[in-house]
Amino acid sequence: MSEPVTGIGLGVVIAGLAVSTFVTRGSFLIAGARVRLHPRVESALRYAPVCTLTAIIVPDVLLHGGADFDLSLLNPRLIGVLASALWLTRSRNIIGCLASGMLAYTLARLYLPAHLP
Repeated sequence: MSEPVTGIGLGVVIAGLAVSTFVTRGSFLIAGARVRLHPRVESALRYAPVCTLTAIIVPDVLLHGGADFDLSLLNPRLIGVLASALWLTRSRNIIGCLASGMLAYTLARLYLPAHLP
């Protein structure tokens, strides 16, 4: 197991992350008016938030507890995601989407047999 970063090493890591964040975000702000991206690149960047959110959520839903893919209907997280998706495709109401997903997840956790943590 590796040792935690402390002292000067921690300061260097924090400073490095701050500089990299400033450079990557600031470059678009500073050069944004003068430099135009290709329309295909701009179109592709519109999907970046959705792809990022998907990359975070899918492993958490399907690989929880260190197990293999859990695509069963006994997976409460999958039930919550499916309920949210169904609500969102029908109504486009984000608050209802969150509420329906959490309600389905909570009910599934309470009433389905527990097979994974």
